[in-house]
Amino acid sequence: MIPLDFLKAVASEQGVSDTELEALSLALEGEPIPAIATKLDIRPEAVRKRLGEVYKKFHISGAGPGKLAKLQQILVSLHQKDQKQHIFAALPETVAADGAIAQPRQDWSEAPDVSIFYGRSEDLAQLKRWIVEESCRLVALLGMVGIGKTALSVKLAQQVQGEFDRVIWRSLRHAPPARDFIADLLQFLSHQRKPFLPESLDDRISYLLEYFKTSRCLVILDNLESILRPGDFAGHYEDKYKGYGELLRRMGEEPHNSCLLLTSVEKPREIALQEGENLPVRSWQMAGLHDEEAAKILKSKRLTDESKWANLIKVYRGNPLALKIVSTTIQELFCGSVTQFLKQRPTLVLRDMRDLIESEFERLSDLEKQIANWLAILGHPIFLTDLKNNIWIPVSELKLFEALESLGRRSLIEKTSAGFTLPPVVMEFVKNQLVEEISAEIFRVIRTGNTENLEWIKRYDLSIESEKEEENESENQATIDRISENLRQVIRNQSSLQEQVEQVSTKLQENSPLEVGYAIDNLQHLIAKIK
Repeated sequence: MIPLDFLKAVASEQGVSDTELEALSLALEGEPIPAIATKLDIRPEAVRKRLGEVYKKFHISGAGPGKLAKLQQILVSLHQKDQKQHIFAALPETVAADGAIAQPRQDWSEAPDVSIFYGRSEDLAQLKRWIVEESCRLVALLGMVGIGKTALSVKLAQQVQGEFDRVIWRSLRHAPPARDFIADLLQFLSHQRKPFLPESLDDRISYLLEYFKTSRCLVILDNLESILRPGDFAGHYEDKYKGYGELLRRMGEEPHNSCLLLTSVEKPREIALQEGENLPVRSWQMAGLHDEEAAKILKSKRLTDESKWANLIKVYRGNPLALKIVSTTIQELFCGSVTQFLKQRPTLVLRDMRDLIESEFERLSDLEKQIANWLAILGHPIFLTDLKNNIWIPVSELKLFEALESLGRRSLIEKTSAGFTLPPVVMEFVKNQLVEEISAEIFRVIRTGNTENLEWIKRYDLSIESEKEEENESENQATIDRISENLRQVIRNQSSLQEQVEQVSTKLQENSPLEVGYAIDNLQHLIAKIK
C-alpha cells in the first residue's frame, strides 16, 4: 500500500486535483469503476474522465487497465526512493566543519553483490592509479560478455569511495534519455526532490559539470552497450540516446574534479577519439582471469581431472561467466569430469552461452558478420593484408579496415603476433551458424529445385579452411565435414544424397560464374566428402 500522505504529496506535484485524487485513491485500493462512482455519487463516465486526467498528468499513454498498473509501478518506485532518502536522513548526522549537515554520499541503485570476487588485482591497481592518483575524468572498462566488467566496476567503486564526496552507480540496461538521466543525477547531487533543471540538454550538462567542479564525484554507468545502435559499426548511439554521447564528450574535454567510469562491450567513439596514455580519458580492456584465479571457480563447482583445468580455462579464455556456465554442465552431465566434457567438441557453445554470444553477434553490421564468418572458416590468425587476398567481399579497403576496427572495439577479435582471429568459443558459435545456414540452404534447394535463394554457400569458400592444431584432445571438424553429417542425418541413403547434391551442382553450372560465386566448388568438395 502507498501511504495517503505520500500519495497526496506526489499528486500535488503533478497537479492532480482533489476530486481526481479521490477517484485515484479508490482505484488504487482495487475498487471497480461502478463502486467508485457510487461512493463519490457521480456517474461512471465521470470517474473514467478523472482517472484519464490523472494518467495524462503522469504521462501514461495507452488504453485499458494496464494504465493503472503502470501508475502503481511509478508510485511504488517513487515511494521506495522516498523511503531510502528517509533512511539516510535517519542515520546519525555528520556535521561538516561549517556546521552544515552532510548529505547522503552514495547511491548504489541496483549494483550487484560482489562479496565473492576472484582475482583482478592488476586491473584494480591500474584503474585506481588512473582514477585516484592521475584524476582521469572519463574511463571505459571494456570486454566481451561475461568477462566481469560489472563486478569489477562495483569492487573498484567500493575500494575508492573514500576518495570521493559522492558515488553514484547506474545501469543503462533500461536507460532513460540523457536529459532525464541527468535530471536524476542532479536530484541526488542537490538533495532536492525537484531541483532546478535547465530545459536544454547542453544547459543540463553544463549545470551537472558545475557540481562536478565543486564536488569530487564518481559516477559509474554500467552496460553502456545497451544504448548503442545495433546493425551499425561499434559506438554509434540509438537516436533517442545520442545525448549520452554529448555527455561523454564534455566529461572528457572539460576540466572538473570528478570521474565517469563506464562499462561496455563496445568502445564508444568519444572514448576512442579522446583517449591517450597521458590524457584524462583512458580505456581498459579486460582479459580473462589468470589460471589460478579461474581455477577457484572450477574448484567451487567440485570438478575433477584438475590436470585438464588449464585446457578448459584456455578454451574459454578465463571468462568467469563462461566458466560458471560450463562448470554447471560438466557437473550435471559429465559427473564433474573435465576430460569427458572436452571430448565433446560440439558442446563447447552451450545454450546459455550461445544466447549471450548471439545477442552480441546480432548487433553487428552485415559487413562485420561476413568478416567474422570468414575468420571462422579460416580458423587461424591472419594479417589484414593476407585477409584481403584470401577472402572475397565486394567492399573498399577502407570499409574492410573500419569493419575490423569495429569488431576489435566490440571485443570480438583477438589480436595476436600472427594476426587477427576470433576467440575459440566465438569461432565455434560462428562456425555452427555457418553449418546450420548452409545445410538449410542445400535442403531447401533439394526440396524445391530453386537455386535462386542460395546465399551462404555462394558467398564463402569453404575449401580454404585450414587444419588447426588439435586442442583439448578433440579434433576440430572442418565445416564441410559438419555439413555432410547434417545432410546424412536427413538423407540417410548415401547414393541418393550424392545424386541430389550433384543435381544441384549441375543446375548451378547453367548460371554465370559471378552469380554462382563459390557454390559449385563448395558442392564439389561436399560431394567428394559424401563419397
